[in-house]
Amino acid sequence: MKKNSINGWIFLDKPIGVSSNKALQKVRKIFHYCKAGYVGTLDPLASGFLPIALGKSTKTIKYLSDCDKEYIFEVTWGMHSSTGDLEGEITKIDNNYPSLEQIRNTLRNFIGEYYQAPHNFSSKKLNGKKAYEFARKKIHIDLKKEKKKITDLKIINQVSQSKTLFYTKCDSGTYIRSLAEDMAKSLNTFGVVSLLRRVGFGNLDKKLISLDYLMSLVHIECLLSILKPIEKVFNEFNLIDLDINEFALILNGRSIKMNKFKSKINDIYGQLTLAKFKNKLVAVGYLRNGNFYPKNLLNNFFV
Repeated sequence: MKKNSINGWIFLDKPIGVSSNKALQKVRKIFHYCKAGYVGTLDPLASGFLPIALGKSTKTIKYLSDCDKEYIFEVTWGMHSSTGDLEGEITKIDNNYPSLEQIRNTLRNFIGEYYQAPHNFSSKKLNGKKAYEFARKKIHIDLKKEKKKITDLKIINQVSQSKTLFYTKCDSGTYIRSLAEDMAKSLNTFGVVSLLRRVGFGNLDKKLISLDYLMSLVHIECLLSILKPIEKVFNEFNLIDLDINEFALILNGRSIKMNKFKSKINDIYGQLTLAKFKNKLVAVGYLRNGNFYPKNLLNNFFV
């Protein structure tokens, strides 16, 4: 398998107990250590949707970074840990468990705009260092609250007196551990995330591939067949076909006039756009003021 033939996305079902980077390295090994990257870090104790880009698809990672995420998570009430989940040291215990009615009533305070401080055990940067680097040395830091948007938050199941299972759809960058702690605080108790699974990532296909299944594939054809082409991942964006002259301009990083889009420019102003030449995806960019501006060249035409 030639490395330059490996281009596309894998929607991995990351297992519990494996860091996002370790999962990425396992995928890279399967695909002959080609260039790869992921978007949306999942903690080792979290499982679920981890989009991984291979080859030239890595150039499109940044276009997915702001997608909404969907999670299923369990909160264990009456416990506080250093990390906000069961991986850390349990520092406080309070057998004050909220009732189902109390939990339902507090959810409405978190739906919509919600100001949240990133968790101290997070990759949020402060003075060039990640927050967890300070936390591991037990150095106190104050992370500023940031505005997030919780589109949906509801109870799936009251597992037991001390455990509740939730579903949420939220902004990119929302810390579920911080959300659980804030919910617990509003209920005059403590709370830790005892289960976390990402089940949705923007409008991407929710059919995931397990790491075990991926590692079981040995034939080149099977491996390449599971890659999702960039145009399928970004199928909600504009798609334009280039002629030979437009293609030449794109090769030189020049913008091109898109007269056929003039009548629709108010609808698609500034939106992400994919450009094809001879039925091959060659660039991603933006439509603005009737012009297409290339940002990244994607196809094997380019070195």
